[in-house]
Amino acid sequence: MNNIILIGMPGAGKSTAGVILAKALGMTFVDTDIVLQEHAGRLLQDIIDTGGINAFLKMEENTILSLYSRNAVLATGGSVV
Repeated sequence: MNNIILIGMPGAGKSTAGVILAKALGMTFVDTDIVLQEHAGRLLQDIIDTGGINAFLKMEENTILSLYSRNAVLATGGSVV
């Protein structure tokens, strides 16, 4: 099976729906914002404040691409829209 990727505006419920969906399908749930923060060792706002929005978006893209083969339900950050 492939990844299921949830995309939507901030606050739309991607993470909530993603957890429920992953449990129902027996898949892993991944929140890309959390993965990005773990890899960077910083909060999202700090990444934006220090590196700018373009650096953040590039990091976000790289994070999502790194999860390609996870076979998981992915909830993306609201900036993916």
